[in-house]
Amino acid sequence: MSGDARQEPLPFPNEPQTTAEDLLAEELTESLAEPPSSSGQGPSTAHILAQASLILTLAALASRVLGWVRLLVIGSQFGASRELDAYFAAFRIPDAIFQLVVAGALSAALIPVFQSYRARANEQEAWRLASSVINLVLIGLAAFSLLMAIFAPWIVPLVTPGFDAPTTELTIRMTRVMLLSPVFIGMGAVVSGILNSYERFAVPAIAPLLYNLAIIGAAIVLAPVMGVEGLAVGVAVGSLAHLIVQLPNLAAVGQRYDLTISLRHPGVRRVAWLMGPRTLGLAAVQINFIASTLLASGLPEGSVTAYNYAFQLMQVPVGVVGVSIAIVLFPRLSRDAALGRVREVRAQLATALRILLFIAAPLTALMTVLREPLTAVFFQYGLFSAQSTQRTAEALLFFTIGLGAQTLVPLLARTFYALQDTRTPVIWAIVAVALNVPLMAWLAGPMGVGGLALALTITATLEVIGLLWALRERLGGVHGGELLSSLVRSATAAAVAALVMLGGLQLAESWFATVLANGLGRLIVLLALSALGLAIFVIVAAALRSPELGELRRLLRGRFRRPAAEGA
Repeated sequence: MSGDARQEPLPFPNEPQTTAEDLLAEELTESLAEPPSSSGQGPSTAHILAQASLILTLAALASRVLGWVRLLVIGSQFGASRELDAYFAAFRIPDAIFQLVVAGALSAALIPVFQSYRARANEQEAWRLASSVINLVLIGLAAFSLLMAIFAPWIVPLVTPGFDAPTTELTIRMTRVMLLSPVFIGMGAVVSGILNSYERFAVPAIAPLLYNLAIIGAAIVLAPVMGVEGLAVGVAVGSLAHLIVQLPNLAAVGQRYDLTISLRHPGVRRVAWLMGPRTLGLAAVQINFIASTLLASGLPEGSVTAYNYAFQLMQVPVGVVGVSIAIVLFPRLSRDAALGRVREVRAQLATALRILLFIAAPLTALMTVLREPLTAVFFQYGLFSAQSTQRTAEALLFFTIGLGAQTLVPLLARTFYALQDTRTPVIWAIVAVALNVPLMAWLAGPMGVGGLALALTITATLEVIGLLWALRERLGGVHGGELLSSLVRSATAAAVAALVMLGGLQLAESWFATVLANGLGRLIVLLALSALGLAIFVIVAAALRSPELGELRRLLRGRFRRPAAEGA
C-alpha cells in the first residue's frame, strides 16, 4: 500500500508503503553504525544491517514475484475487461482510507517519535505512545470504513463516471468487501513499523507474501464460483493474514501494549502534530490516484487495467530497490536525527542516492527498450490479449522514463520524516499533484493511457528536484558534486546499453519473428537481451570508472568501507 505510491493500492503492504536492498548495505552500514567492537563480542551493527538488508531484499523480491503471479492469474482469467477494471477501481476508497489514517501516522510520525524515546532508554513511555496510536488508528480505520461502506453507492460513481450501470454496481459491491482490508492491513502496518524500530525486518517483510497468496488462492478457488467478487474476498482474507502473522513477533520484542488512549501524552501530541501535514499530502496523492482512475474509466475498455498493470511493473524496481532501502535506513536515520548527528544523516543520504541512481539507470534502459516483450512475458496469457499487451506496454514506456525519480522519492521523503519535518515533503507532494491532475487531463485525450503515465513521470521528476533542493538547504549539502558525476556516468552507460538492446530487439523481430510469437520464445529473447544490456552497462560503467561498481563488489564480499570525505 504503499508504499509508498500505486496502482492497485494494497498490493504490497510493506510499502505499505508502503521494503531492502542489499546493494546499499556496504557504505550505509558503516556510516550508520558505531565502529565495530574490538572485543569481538557480538556482531557489529554493520553486519546486522547487512543481514537485514539481504533478508528484506529476498522478501521484497518474493513479494514482487507473487504480485506478478497474482496479476498473471487474474489477468488470464478476466483479461483487460470491465470486470477487472471494476476490481482495480474498487481499491480506490479502501486505499484512500489506509493512506489517510495509517500512512501519515506510521511513515511520518510514529517511528521517529517512538525511536526518540527508545534512543533515550525510555521504553515505557515509548510503549505508552505506541498503545495510544494503535488504539486511535483502529478507531479511525473502523469509523472511516463503516462510513464509506454506507455511502459507497454515492461515492463510487464519482470515482468511475465512465463505467456503465452494471460495472458501477459491481464496483460498489467489491468496494464494500474490500473496506475490511484497511482495518486489518492498517493495523499490520503499524505493527510492521514498530518491529522495524526494533530492527526486526524479516516477519514484516514476509507478511505481504501471505497477502498475495490469499488473493492468488481466491482467484483459483473462489473466482470460478463467485466471479471477480471472489478476488475481493481474497483481499480481505489476505489483509487479516498480514496482521496475524506479525503478532507473535511483536510479543517477542517485549511489547507493553494496553488499551489506554493518552491524548495528553506529549508523544501523542507530537505524532498528531507531525501527522497533520503528512495527511494533507496523502490526501493530495489520493486525489491523484482517483483522478487517474476517473480519466482511465472514460478511455477504451481495459485502460484502467492497463494503467494498473504497467504501474505494477514499474513498481517492482521501485519497491525492491527504492522502498527497500528507505525502509532499512528509516529507523537509523530517525535515531541519528534525534541525537543531532547531521553529518551521519548527510553521509547516509548521499551514498544511498548514488547507489539508487546507479541501479535505476540500467533498469530504465531495459524496461524502456524491452517494454513489449517484458509485458507479454509477464501478462499475455489466457484472456489477456496482444492488444492488452500493447496498451499496457505503452503506459509502461512513459512510467519507466521516470523510474529514477520514482526510486528516489521514498528515501527523500523518509529523510525528512526522520528529521521530524513532514511539512516540506507534503508541500512538494501537493505541488506535484496540483500539476499532475491537469496535466493528466490534458495528455489523456491525445495520448490515452500513455498520457496518464507521462504526467506522473513529469511531476515526480519535479518533486524529486524540489526535495533535493530542500534537503541540501536543511543538511548543508547532499554531496551534490559526487551525485551529479555519478548520474552522468550511469546515464551514459545506460544509453549505450539501450542502443545495443534496441539493435538486438530489431534483429530478433526481423530474423526470429516466429520465435517471438510464443511465450517461451519471448522469454528467451527477453532474457538474452536483458543479459546483454546489463553486461554492456557494467562494461561501460567500468570504463567510466564508476565507483559504485567497486562498492557493490565489496558488498558482495562482505566488506564495508567508511564513507568518503564529505562534500558540498
